[in-house]
Amino acid sequence: MLVHDKAHELARVLKTTPEFQTLKQLQTKLKDDTSAYKMFLDYRRKEIAYQAQLMSGQEPDPEQGQSLQKLSGIVNLNSVVREYIQAEARFGTIYNDIQRIIGDAIEEVSSIYTDEQEGGNN
Repeated sequence: MLVHDKAHELARVLKTTPEFQTLKQLQTKLKDDTSAYKMFLDYRRKEIAYQAQLMSGQEPDPEQGQSLQKLSGIVNLNSVVREYIQAEARFGTIYNDIQRIIGDAIEEVSSIYTDEQEGGNN
């Protein structure tokens, strides 16, 4: 069987998992609640901006971190948003596991980039 066929099969199976189904249902519920949806999007934008600063090596403003933490507390008071974020995390665990498994499978041929960075010539 072709690798692409297996990838499509994985996608189909992934869509049948309880984690995916729950996430899909909660996404609909979140989008139907306009105020909760706006709150979620605002929180997610700020969270991504903060994480991007950290990943780029920039030191975020401490007030920005405190503001994000406070907003996180407020967001978690909304059950619709909280349930969606929790479901997203559960599905994210599965997705990350799949990426790790695939990454492990191709490590042998992708290690050339690591060798170059480390100055090795294995």
